Order: sequence, then C-alpha cells, then structure tokens
Amino acid sequence: MVNKRSSVPLAAVTVLLVGCAALSAGCSAEADGAPPTPGTGLLGALADVRATAESSVLVEYGDVAAVRALLAADAERFGGLRGYGYSDLAGHSRVLPDLVGFDPAAATTALRVGQPPTWAAVLRMDVDVAAVDAKLQALGGRKGGSGTWTTGPDHEIDPDGPLAEAGIVTGFQQVRVQAGAVTHAPAGEALKWVTEPAGDNSLAADPMIGELARCLGEVSAAVISKPKSGLPVAAGVRTAADGGTTEVVCVPDENPNALMDLVRTNLESEPWSATLPGATVDQPADQTGVVRVLAPAAPDVRVGRVLVASQRGELPTLFD
Repeated sequence: MVNKRSSVPLAAVTVLLVGCAALSAGCSAEADGAPPTPGTGLLGALADVRATAESSVLVEYGDVAAVRALLAADAERFGGLRGYGYSDLAGHSRVLPDLVGFDPAAATTALRVGQPPTWAAVLRMDVDVAAVDAKLQALGGRKGGSGTWTTGPDHEIDPDGPLAEAGIVTGFQQVRVQAGAVTHAPAGEALKWVTEPAGDNSLAADPMIGELARCLGEVSAAVISKPKSGLPVAAGVRTAADGGTTEVVCVPDENPNALMDLVRTNLESEPWSATLPGATVDQPADQTGVVRVLAPAAPDVRVGRVLVASQRGELPTLFD
C-alpha cells in the first residue's frame, strides 16, 4: 500500500493516536469528547507564543501541577511525565532556587518552543519578583527598560560563573520576571516569541501546530515536532484524577482511510502490538482527516509510552 503524505496545513489533515487506561470509567468519554477550550491547557499556552519558522519546529509542554499530583499518587507509574516543558532545567531543580530564586518544578504549567540553540520557555508560577531580580543581579545581570534581564551575550555563558558551575549552560541569557510568570531564553530575539503579543500569528493559530495541539486535547505532557523535512508528529498524555490515562499521537496525512488500514496492520505487529497492546483504530468526526487509535493501559503500565517513542524517533514508523 502506498501512503502518500505531505506537510499541508493540518486544518485539512491530522492523525490521532490515543490510549485509554482500562480501568477508567470516564476514559471513553474523554477520548471522544469536545476539543480543549482555547485559552486553557496546551492551546492556551500556545496562544501566547508568536509563530515563527524556528518557534514551531519543536514544542514541549507540561501541566506541572497535574503531574505533581500524579507523582504524589504513584511516582513509579507517572515518573515519565516529569520535566516536560522545562526539560533543560529539570535536573537542576535543587540548585535553581539558590541561583535564580525559583524552582521550575513548582510551576503550574511549563512550555518550551524552538530547539537548541534557539528556543524560549515560559513558566507559569507564583514567583517572588524582587527575590528573583536580586538573584539575577547577583549573577551579574543587567535589567533593561523592558524589564528583561541580560546575564550574558546571546548564546554565551561565563564558563567560570555559578550557572556554568551548576551545569546550566543555556537559557538564562535573557530573563523576564513578572508576577505569575518567568520567561527565559538563550537569545533576545527568541525571548520576544513569548514576551511580545502574538495576536493572530500565534502557535495556537498556526495551521499545523494549532491543529496538532487541538488533536492532542487536554494533556498533562506533550511534545509537538514539525521538522523542516519529514513527518510532523505530536505526542501527549491525557490523565484523569482516578489514574485513567490516554496516550495520544497525532500526524498529518492526506489519505486517512488508507492510513487507518495501515495503522491497524502495524498495531497488530511487533513492535507496536507489544508497546500498545489491545489498541484499536477509528476516525473521530470533529477533525477532517483524523485517525485515532485507542490503546488500553493496565494499572501497572508505566505512563508515557508514546513520549518515550517520540524521544527515540520511533513514532513515524507507526504510520509507515
């Protein structure tokens, strides 16, 4: 079977892979429910980011507050959701409060857009602005008229400075601190993606990224990749208070009916039959050209299988 694909706007084509925890009574309704409300969750975070060729290459999002609650309930099962949206800083949570005055693991939500060396991040969180300002000044930072702190030249860091000594080599060259949010980036132009009004040119309105995000729904963790060549892929995990889990993958395709047949065959074969056992495939009615796979997850399954597959670059093979 020939399965032709293109990077046409996702308003026309999208593919969704969803997994539901077998013991969640409300899981089916969640998987088939209405798309997320603009202004909340992933879509709401993207609405505040200006879409550019660089900012849309890679999106990483975490509902950090939701993940904290999940980790408190079962750290082993939900450990794979930790750090999304602030992956560059996740390993430094213990030292960051002393260095910069806040811990990203205490955020409500986290979003990172772009990819190294050019990216920007937004942490929605309660923050002591004066305390963070004092920490940034102690790092040698200079506060500009816009309220943005500059701790060093774009993409450069003092190898003998406290950030480098702590293993943090990028991301704090440009920092803006406000009540309720910290935005930071390794370069000034990238910081503008998340500090200047996006208007109608936001990532939420982007015909590819926005539709992929709508396809993912209300997620606790997600990654959306739109490479310059190759297949755009979005992966995420929906979670419910009772532990029910829905794992989601979205890709664009111009022939969804043929793709459903192809994905069904792949789900019945290794490695996907072992990775997503018991998965089924259908096509939801609310997005043109969308195929959906539902994969039950047993209570002892570690959550985040599709995120791991995304990190390994394996997800496109589900659609080949």
